[in-house]
Amino acid sequence: MWSWLLHRVTGVLLFFGLLYHFYTMHIIPDNYSYETVIKRLSEPSWQIFNIVFLFSSLYHGFYGLHGLVVEYIKDSSLKRVLSTLVYFIPLILAFFGVKIVFF
Repeated sequence: MWSWLLHRVTGVLLFFGLLYHFYTMHIIPDNYSYETVIKRLSEPSWQIFNIVFLFSSLYHGFYGLHGLVVEYIKDSSLKRVLSTLVYFIPLILAFFGVKIVFF
């Protein structure tokens, strides 16, 4: 039950995160310069936003993929391989995402 609820919560976070992202990046004028982007990405509030957005999107997307694997893959060995990939690929992507945001 908790995984289903977290899937819904991350969906809501992604919706509002996308609205905020589009407002910040596409509505506010002169927000595309290199200096502005670097300054914004070095602020702790933006780093937290990016980390929450990263983990929300990874969980939401790969939970959906896991559901597809469970529902539609009939071969047990292929299902095991794909389920393993669905668990490990987000960990790798999260590692590189955190590395990009903080380093």
